[in-house]
Amino acid sequence: MEENLFGQILLNFNLITKEQLEKALDLQRRSQAPKRLGELLVEQGMIDEKSLKSILSVQKRKLELSKTQIKGPESELQKRLQGAPVLEFLKVCKELGGSDLYVSSSLKPMIRLHGNLIDLPAEAPGFEESRKLLLAALTKDQVDEYYREKYVDFSLQVPFGRFRVSIFRHLKGIAGIFRVIADKVMPFDSLGLPGVVRQFLDLSRGLILVTGPAGSGKSTTLAALIDLINKNQRLHIITIEDPIEVIHQSERSFVSQRQIPDHSKSFSSALRASLREDPDVIVVGELRDPETVATAITAAETGHLIFGTLHTHNAYRTVLRVLDQFPAQKRAHIRTLLAGVLRGVISQQLIPNLDGKGRSLACEVLVANSAISNLIRDDRVWQVPMIMQTGKKFGMRLMDDSLIELVQRKKISLEEALQRATDKTKFMNPEAAAEKMKTAY
Repeated sequence: MEENLFGQILLNFNLITKEQLEKALDLQRRSQAPKRLGELLVEQGMIDEKSLKSILSVQKRKLELSKTQIKGPESELQKRLQGAPVLEFLKVCKELGGSDLYVSSSLKPMIRLHGNLIDLPAEAPGFEESRKLLLAALTKDQVDEYYREKYVDFSLQVPFGRFRVSIFRHLKGIAGIFRVIADKVMPFDSLGLPGVVRQFLDLSRGLILVTGPAGSGKSTTLAALIDLINKNQRLHIITIEDPIEVIHQSERSFVSQRQIPDHSKSFSSALRASLREDPDVIVVGELRDPETVATAITAAETGHLIFGTLHTHNAYRTVLRVLDQFPAQKRAHIRTLLAGVLRGVISQQLIPNLDGKGRSLACEVLVANSAISNLIRDDRVWQVPMIMQTGKKFGMRLMDDSLIELVQRKKISLEEALQRATDKTKFMNPEAAAEKMKTAY
């Protein structure tokens, strides 16, 4: 099994062809002295020693994942889930430490555990069974919205926790994805974010963007930042979310939270209204349209600290995404405004650990100093990564450098890093790259 997995990984990474693999396997079978497939491939010059070590680390991780099992007697779990309502599935998901529950017509229910999808010991529901299972968790208004829009997003509060829910139609019927919302805000110091991120909270005005793909921990980071402000400063904090995830209890600050569309029709209308409510800090769950972006920039310009999220992979693309939401004739004006209000960008990725248990945070940080502001104003955004590369003294770092650090600490595999890297040549010798990171700035 391990040898077959090794060969499949080589093919997946395009390191050898299928013909080369078959030739090596034939040599292995005819070899008088037993040899590992990797050893034969190195002898034949098909791969080098470095590639061999990398593929072995990937193989080790995949074997660890293949051994991942749900703890506890499966028969007891099976009895609990047989014919159970969706709330029982959610309870099991939380008990097992899962981050998401997946329920769909014609598929076995699954949970995401440490970033990996694992089947639950339950039968795949048919269309009618899954429809009843999922719609039972909805209110009458939510059921009406589902039939009207063919999907519905909301937050679900039950005695054992909160969940962000998305129920939708798809090719095989109906499906529901339930994201577990942490009972408590994760402390900032446990997230693995650079210290400079905490310094953003000392600002009295400006725009801070937290970005990354879905499931990269943006909401967790925002919740930790708001929690710090709430505990340490006396300010008025307004959050605008769709739906509300973490519920913040007012401590030193006064916190008011709005859910779209229950408390306001849209992000832009809620943001405009919030400017008349004496806020100090405004959190915009998603900057999803030009009107919301323009209002957020205006709010930052008029003396508020604005936090927002975008689904972008790095700081450079974040700035481009903001500007690209506007037509060409308005872009010069928006560039000038953005250059004046942007204070920082935090770009995140969560990467499966080498041991298959948990995930590590890779983080890129842009600190909008005068050099960055000038590049945005002068329409030279393409030069932003170069300034970040030399801006370590300001707390800046590129995603590639964060990935190299995680490889060095043996938290993630080289292959996981390469899949997410911008400049893959940096990873040819991660040890040397790490040393360069320490001395080059």
